[in-house]
Amino acid sequence: MKISRIFYGYWVLAACFLLNVISAGCGPISFSFFVTSLEKALNWSRTEIMTGFTMFFICAAISAPFSGRMVHHYGARKVVSLGALSACIGYILLSQLSDLWQYYIGYALIGAGVAATGPVITTLIISNWFVRRRGMAIGAMSMGAGTAGMIFTPLVIIYLLPHLGWSHTYLVFAAITGGLAIPLAALVIRTKPADMGQLPDGRDASEIAGIDGVGTPATEGLPFKNALATQAFWLLAVAIFFISTHMGVMQNQIPHLEDLGFTAGIVASTMSIVAVMSTIGTLIFGWLSDRIKVKFSGVISVVLLTISIILLININISSPAWLIWTYAAILGLGIGGWMPTMSLLASANFGLLAYGTIYGALNAFQSIGAAAAPILSGYLFDRTGTYDMAFLITAIAIALGIPVILAIRRPTPRPTP
Repeated sequence: MKISRIFYGYWVLAACFLLNVISAGCGPISFSFFVTSLEKALNWSRTEIMTGFTMFFICAAISAPFSGRMVHHYGARKVVSLGALSACIGYILLSQLSDLWQYYIGYALIGAGVAATGPVITTLIISNWFVRRRGMAIGAMSMGAGTAGMIFTPLVIIYLLPHLGWSHTYLVFAAITGGLAIPLAALVIRTKPADMGQLPDGRDASEIAGIDGVGTPATEGLPFKNALATQAFWLLAVAIFFISTHMGVMQNQIPHLEDLGFTAGIVASTMSIVAVMSTIGTLIFGWLSDRIKVKFSGVISVVLLTISIILLININISSPAWLIWTYAAILGLGIGGWMPTMSLLASANFGLLAYGTIYGALNAFQSIGAAAAPILSGYLFDRTGTYDMAFLITAIAIALGIPVILAIRRPTPRPTP
């Protein structure tokens, strides 16, 4: 078979990178920027506001396995396009909101959309296109979330919200999602190399034969039903649930720093450092996962997450800026490291045969943890006036994920009954 000089997988990788920039930047990364604006404009409590983020992740949890399964049946282009449309409608609804029910429905639509345009689907696509250097490819793709932080943090905090207000900022998000994500899906995304008459990595058949582990070909792996029957699946699900509670810190760190009295410049620089370091972390840990066992690189990232939150608990108004920035750098590395290793743990243990459905199901546990943590943090803040207890609970939960990851053993494939 004659292979095109320019491997189409690189275009797919670029498109998936941009999809992650858009879905993360307009969605979870920017959510906390609206907290104080909505609190003042609509007189909602932080618990009520954080419940919107819970709705986002509940719908993402429900939609993720379904979206992964639909990719296997109907292809990524259709699924990603419909997901982008759902998110676009959600942002339009948020721009017009006046009642809580509109707010919750808006974020429910966005959650369903991000499930179809974010990491669950894009890691499936990239895993199909890349075999030998899958860790690096997924790491590069996962840089989209960090890049989104670098772009959207100053864009939203410094320009959009102060000059346009929260309503028109949501409209800008709708325009970005509808105007960029849908064309990317329709014109560039292809589910697998065979759709373009190519093979993974742009290689010929003799070069990809016999590769296993993280490089498992798309035709190998456990069926979804068999994966559910393994201890590895449930250990990974529990680990993902615990570690995803870091979202409680992510969505409350800005109001926390604002409550302590830090300036907008300190807050914005802190978020920018998180974004930059998470981008660097995705590359480092993607590279590392190609060289050591994925679960070991995952453990390192989780240790970094735990350390960062302990630092945050000890920050007060008299703390020097360098301590805040150190916290941000370690947090960013931990988040950046966990993003690629989480998906690689799924493909390394279960293969790609039913990866979309399996990782979608695992992602549901991530969504549940990420949904519960912000609302619990908001509730504890409303009751105590501080985030200290919420952040301590989060640090303990994340640390519990370390022994669970270490206990995972790759299951032996068994034939489907």
